[in-house]
Order: sequence, then C-alpha cells, then structure tokens
Amino acid sequence: MINNKKVLKLFSRLFFLFVLCFVFSCASSPKPENDAFYQENLADFSTFTLSNSIPVIVKKSRSAQIAVLRVVFEGGTPLLPPEKSGLENLTFDLMFHGSKDYSYEDIQKMQYDITFAMNNSSGRDYSVAGIKCLVKDFDSVLAVFSDALINPSFLEEDFNQFMINAGEELTRTLSDPSGQLGVEMEKCIFGGTSYASSTDITEQSIKKITLEDVKNHHKKLLDSSRIKIVAVTGFEGEMLKDFISKLEGAFGSIKKGSYSAPSVSKISVSGDDLLIHNPQAGTSGYSMAVFDGPERYDSDYVAFAIALMYLDDIFFDQVREKAGALYSIGSGIVGGKQMLGAISAYKISDMENIHSLIYRAIDSFPDEKEIAEKLDQYKNKYITTLFGSSQSGTGVAANIITSLEYSGKYDSYLKRPAQVQNVTAREVHEAYRKYLAQSKERAGKNINKMRWISVAQ
Repeated sequence: MINNKKVLKLFSRLFFLFVLCFVFSCASSPKPENDAFYQENLADFSTFTLSNSIPVIVKKSRSAQIAVLRVVFEGGTPLLPPEKSGLENLTFDLMFHGSKDYSYEDIQKMQYDITFAMNNSSGRDYSVAGIKCLVKDFDSVLAVFSDALINPSFLEEDFNQFMINAGEELTRTLSDPSGQLGVEMEKCIFGGTSYASSTDITEQSIKKITLEDVKNHHKKLLDSSRIKIVAVTGFEGEMLKDFISKLEGAFGSIKKGSYSAPSVSKISVSGDDLLIHNPQAGTSGYSMAVFDGPERYDSDYVAFAIALMYLDDIFFDQVREKAGALYSIGSGIVGGKQMLGAISAYKISDMENIHSLIYRAIDSFPDEKEIAEKLDQYKNKYITTLFGSSQSGTGVAANIITSLEYSGKYDSYLKRPAQVQNVTAREVHEAYRKYLAQSKERAGKNINKMRWISVAQ
C-alpha cells in the first residue's frame, strides 16, 4: 500500500485503490445454494420508502450507540459539461458551510460540543453526503444536516473563498509531477466520453463556475427520483419506526423533478503513449498504464481481481526490490460504470527501462499449478480485507452504497466471500491470459495492449 500523501491524492481522483475497487465491486457469479453468511446477514436489513418515493435501506449495526446516515445523489459527472467540472463537489462543500437555521460558526460549535462528523464526497456516478454521531445526539445532528442539504446559505464570500482555495490547489496539482499525471490521465482516458467532466475543478472550469451555477445545481440535486438513503444503526422495533418518521420529516418534502439517469459511454485504451515533461520531476518519473479489463458483472471479474493480487506481489519483488527501479507500484481500476484496469508506477528511478521491467514481471506470472499453491492465501487476504472494512458503520454503509449503485441490489457485497471461495486456479490463470499477459507465448493470439501516460523531467 502506498503511503505518500501526494500519490494517494493522485490515485483518489482516478480510481478506487485495490482494496476498494475489487473488494466492494459486485460480480455476477451465482450465489451458492447454502451461503449461510449471506442468509444470516440479510436478516439485518430493513427497507422503507418515504412519501416522496425515496428508498431507505437500514442495516442493523453492531453498535447500539452510533448512528451512520448516508444520502446518495445519483448522476455524477456525466450530467455536467467539462467547463463546469467540479461544480457538484463545490456545491456540497458550500452546503456544509452554513444554512438557513445554522451558521458555519453554529455548526463548528456543535461539532465541538457533541462530537459528530458531517461529510460529503463526489464521484463519477454519484455523490454522498452523510453524518455519524451518537444515537443520543441524532435528532440535533439530523436537524443541522437536513437544513444544510435543503436550505444552504450559499454566501457569496464563502463561494469566493472556496474558488480562491480551488485555484491555489489546482496550481499546486499542476506543478507537482504526480498531480499533473493525474490530470493528463483523466484527459486521455475520459476525454470525449460521458465521463469527460472531472469531479475536481479544472483549468477549464476555474473561471467559468459562478455562484448562480451552484444554486442552480443545488436545485437539480434536490430531486427525490435521484436520491437514496442508507443507514447503519442499532434501532429496532418502535425506535426504528421513529427513526424512519424522523427521516420523513427531514427529507419527505423533497419533490420529484426531471432527473433522468445518464447513459455512460465506453472508455478505451486507444491512443498512443504520452510523455509529459515537467522540470519538477527531477530524477524521478511517474507513469500509469491503462488496459482492458472485465466489467463489474462479468463472470471473470473476481478471478481478474485475484490475478492482480498475485501481480502486485510480483511487481514488488521484481520491479521494486530486485531491480530497484521505483519507490512503489500497484494496480487498480479506472472509471465508474465503465472501467479499465490500471498499473501505477511512482517515483521511478529507471524511466528508460521501467515499462520493459513491468512487462517482464507480468510475463513471469505463475502457471496454474503455482497459482493453486497460494490461491487460498490470496482468497483469505481478499476476504479479510472485505471484513476489515466492515468493522465500522461507515465501512458497512460504503459497501451497501457501492452494491446499490453498481448492481442495483443493496446486499450484493454479502455474496462476495462465497464468490471468492469458488474461484479456481484455472479461472485466475485464464483471467491473466485474457487481460494481462504481454507476450504471444502467454497471451495467445492477441497481446493485451497497455497505454502509458508518463511524467518526467
């Protein structure tokens, strides 16, 4: 796992890192007849519908003291033109900077006095706003949160300051080699597709977003047909009924608007490799490759994920430790509903040979017999990571939302352990040959194309 803050920021704007992208995405493998884990956990869910048709999914929490609430707004970047990139993220940031009944100072004081978290994140396919608090403080926190979402102040001075901050952050990003790589990678992969708009403010949008844009976008967000609510709480019986009643009071007034789910175009690896020169890179280089991979619901998706787990260990051993060619290297996915595989190489000291070193590492992938020898170890690592994320209410809520948005079912993530256990060594090897192998001897007729985007001095 990469620890450097700059590269983590770069990765976060491009793709879910390995633990997120493969553990929480939901494949279409059939559920075994006797999947006891799935059946036991399914009983912890309750579903409701508010009067305005907003669905509410509640998962029983292990902690009776903590309440986690997430409001999901579907649509994402395909609904915005590139010249308005970052508008949705900015809108949510400003929502939490004061509202009709609560000034920003009021919110800060409440957070200090009763210790609660109120946050938001914007992605390519949906955005999420949420709270986490003690059950005893839920009523007070919900009042602040719902007022922020429905009646934000949107003060001009706040907007101006946020835009100044965004401009400074953009300057830092473009001057930093790893940040520049992220920007250029987005342009190469998403330019001309429905994902052409960035979740972040860009050079193109920094001077074109206005406060009026924010206000208009907020009105479009408040559309009950694009909203879902996910909660992880310890409420049961009458307390659960009371909880739903409070959600009705907070969000039941949101009306249905004209929202229509956007169509998402295919992203591809077409195009030549690209090298960008940046004097700030010094003696280090930064490089990322994209390649075709399975979609979330393909039958070989889990096998592909496990193949990348093998590959990450091979990269570490051969490219970092033995060749000493870079500081860190890893794999993941790029995109949202449509995806590509990705390999990232950070702080490269041997730019001349780095790609050939990576290709040789890929072609040293174990054969089926060798895969079988360590397969249980990788399966256990996969499942342990999944359960590790589910130790907190926020992790469980994230799992539910990802399942809901990408499979249409809130419980899909519960099927993952059985799907992982059912994968065979042959399936892992076939996924490697189909998507990763770089020589005809290993891949067969078609070598898997990788497109590289690099930044160096």
